[in-house]
Amino acid sequence: MPSLRQIMEQVVITGMGVISSIGFTVTEYWSALVDGRTAIEPTTVISSNGSVGHWSQVGSGFNPAGYLDPTVLRTTDRLSQFGLCAASQAVETSGLVSLPSLRTAVILGCTMGSVPTLLQNQSEYDQGGSSGVPARLMSQIIPNMPAAHIAMRWGLHGPLLTISTACASSLDAIGQAAHMVERGDVDFAIAGGVDSLLAPLVYHSLVNARAVSRATDPLRASRPFDRDRDGFVMGEGAGIVVLEREETARLRRQPILARILGYGSVADAHHVTSPEPSGRWEALAMKLALKEAGLSDEKPNIDALIAHGTGTKVGDAAEIRAINDVFGRHSPALDVTSIKGHIGHSMAASGVMAVIAGVEAMMHGQLPATMGTTTVDPEAQFAVVLKHPKTMDIRQIQINAFGFGGQNAAIVMSR
Repeated sequence: MPSLRQIMEQVVITGMGVISSIGFTVTEYWSALVDGRTAIEPTTVISSNGSVGHWSQVGSGFNPAGYLDPTVLRTTDRLSQFGLCAASQAVETSGLVSLPSLRTAVILGCTMGSVPTLLQNQSEYDQGGSSGVPARLMSQIIPNMPAAHIAMRWGLHGPLLTISTACASSLDAIGQAAHMVERGDVDFAIAGGVDSLLAPLVYHSLVNARAVSRATDPLRASRPFDRDRDGFVMGEGAGIVVLEREETARLRRQPILARILGYGSVADAHHVTSPEPSGRWEALAMKLALKEAGLSDEKPNIDALIAHGTGTKVGDAAEIRAINDVFGRHSPALDVTSIKGHIGHSMAASGVMAVIAGVEAMMHGQLPATMGTTTVDPEAQFAVVLKHPKTMDIRQIQINAFGFGGQNAAIVMSR
């Protein structure tokens, strides 16, 4: 008899949208991933020692005017615009002409809100005083604004939540939204994450923390699981999915893109920035997601894994140990990739961007390569996909996302 938690098999993804540094639609995004394109480039931010680093930004081709009416466009900044545009794509692809106002949740992940807008206005205040401070500044910069604007765009009065669990935020948002749909609290959920943190203040903080890569070659700046990795590359963007119960999707004859089978979330309770070195709590989050999916960690039957894989020395070391713990004893070796060599680390949006990549990987039978990585850390007891995408039959896939403060989340999906 199936366990009670296997009811999660009834929660499905029917819509997806993305705004990323490598593409402004899911089709563009996926094509760039399998073609091995990267948007990592030198920043204009120069450090005190004169060196120039790298980040991965949503480029000038991003045009929110195609999605937003002039009033919304005028009164929002990039953070909310990223979220609104990705949500518009997701709702459109879900086939939902209208959303039930009280039965639709909006749950997004976001870390610090719109830091670039805040810092720009602080600079203008320092130069010109209080008269130029916009009355709408507060409503532009706080982290819940992307979710609030999505609720206003579709007139939604259901649960409206913003989750801030660092780089695990969007995976936690999707997991919590899936549970709400599963329990019958709501019929639909718009879930995912958004972040826009590319600002000198944030960048230099991470430089001084020795968290970002110091590589001079953009193609080698982000090296997940590489023996010689030296830090991550900042990114930005948004990813949104639409969740509903499988029977609801079938009644309206909407194609099912993927099924959410299980979600796990636990805390390290170890350090504000460094993961617990053994990876035991990251492994537990993965095992809980497998358990909720009705899969035994003795024989998990996972075909592929999209890792958090940031490229930091200590972060990757802990995740390697966690993956080894859960999958290392199984044969053949599990195929693993990280997409951060393509798009950088999009912080709160990183988990959902991996989810979207995972859905596409299952649909197309290809697992994108881990860009930038050449020499895999010998401690890894799994197969890191290098150089070219791997063509394979992917029926079930796991996604990891881990964040500052010891936030650990994992999701298991199937076709």
